[in-house]
Amino acid sequence: MRRFTLEGKLPPVPWGSGLELFALALIAYGLVKNLHVKGLWLVALGFGLNTLAILAHGGQMPVTAEALRRAGIPRAIPILEERGDGLHVLVEPGAPLWWLGDVIPLTHKVISVGDVLILLGIAAATCELGLQGKRRRMGPETGHD
Repeated sequence: MRRFTLEGKLPPVPWGSGLELFALALIAYGLVKNLHVKGLWLVALGFGLNTLAILAHGGQMPVTAEALRRAGIPRAIPILEERGDGLHVLVEPGAPLWWLGDVIPLTHKVISVGDVLILLGIAAATCELGLQGKRRRMGPETGHD
């Protein structure tokens, strides 16, 4: 039986980065097929920035110790230094594209600029698709949006 680590995640496995890269490829395919939804352009931009950061760090999202401390989760620092968590790699400012990584501290979480763009894009796409559905239901004869 596997032992759970920090935050209930499984310990890293050697092929974890490969699975993550495969998942990124599937997400990219889905985004490309749906770029007619304007809000998804922001999602694609955020996804692209996150992917650049991940590729620049061997398949793992870079995160800084300072962001972890400011987020109130300094206990993650020694875990990342010792063995990692399978998804993140601890980096110092100055590492390639470090600023695209998880450097924005929230309460007990760190996020990236790409994550912010993804969230904004999802909100925009949801509004856009919701308004399109409303227009279809109301029909063109009402003239209302």
